[in-house]
Amino acid sequence: MLTQFSFVWKREWRYIFGNHRLLAILIGIPFLYLSLFGTLYSRHVVNHIPLGVLDLEDSALSRSVINAFSDSDRFDYVLSLDSQKAMEAAMERGQIMAAVVIPGDFSTKIKRGQSSEVMVVVNGSNMIISNAVTNAANEIIQTLTAGTIMRKLEGSGLPARAAIKFVQPISLRLRVWYNPTFNYTNFLLLGLIATISQQVALLYMAVAMAREKENGTLTELQVACNSALAVVAGKIAPYYVINFVTLNLMFLVAYWIFQIPFRGHYLYLLLLLAFFLACILSLGIFLSVICKSELEATQIAMLVAVPSFLFSGYTWPLSAMPPVALFIARLLPLTYFCDNVRKIFLMEVGFPVILPDLVVLAAIAAILFPLSVLITKKYYLQKETLAISGENGNS
Repeated sequence: MLTQFSFVWKREWRYIFGNHRLLAILIGIPFLYLSLFGTLYSRHVVNHIPLGVLDLEDSALSRSVINAFSDSDRFDYVLSLDSQKAMEAAMERGQIMAAVVIPGDFSTKIKRGQSSEVMVVVNGSNMIISNAVTNAANEIIQTLTAGTIMRKLEGSGLPARAAIKFVQPISLRLRVWYNPTFNYTNFLLLGLIATISQQVALLYMAVAMAREKENGTLTELQVACNSALAVVAGKIAPYYVINFVTLNLMFLVAYWIFQIPFRGHYLYLLLLLAFFLACILSLGIFLSVICKSELEATQIAMLVAVPSFLFSGYTWPLSAMPPVALFIARLLPLTYFCDNVRKIFLMEVGFPVILPDLVVLAAIAAILFPLSVLITKKYYLQKETLAISGENGNS
């Protein structure tokens, strides 16, 4: 069997290196997407959100509110508005993503000692922007509120230090762990790397056997090998090596070039990569042996790969998914890989944390790999080999 495995292994390597387009896709495409996504999130946080202002009072106090927003790095004050209709039109055209509305009696109420409201309108179609606007606006308004009360108390003769205690009898201290700067590169890039690698590995593994049928090269494989295990393992092995090396290099690029901190143990990352690739390539070869053509294999592979990131729990938590979506998520290998990569990089988790997911990945591979071997033996070697032997006997 080892000789037959070696034959398939060498044959697959020759095919990969003889097909420059395939080699470029296997190695080049992941790094191309890594560069694109890394550049996309290179600013780490959302700043310079286009802001419109509808100031219905135009007083010194209302202008101080406007200045506070325009001085913030989060906002770019791009448009002065004269009506709510103009605000709606500007938001629909994409000129602004948020707007500050100051009422006509803003300063009058404050001077009377009454509460006055500043309204912030945000385009909620983009949750990342709406979250950034909400957090920044809260911070600005709280600062302005404290400053206004401070000035009134100091004006009444209260010392500044006593005024601070009066304004802020209870202080809030916020501590954010693992990603304290809300860095979107740290948040998203690792998951995108995992997703890209899954798509490349799954897509090209899924056509490995279907390609043999369509190209008419299956006979060569049948003549050289009578071991289905050697055929399946020999098919998987080159893609396993290429993807293992590529994924490691991509994570190194994420660490060195895009400055994503690595706080965990590298051995745990290697184990996770090893189990994930065994699982995803077993899924790929299984699709390849049950599909009748490259097109069918490609379609099913994409059907699995495309929604995987959304269902993986990486951005939308599994705990918030409805039962049907959670059931689908539990069937996808990426669910057991993506979040663990982030935990190893950012949270310094130990082996017991990733062990349950390693077991699941191993279980999926342990089911799909033997099934692929059995199907290959029944439909790719035994059946066709008997037909070939019969033809030789008749001749």
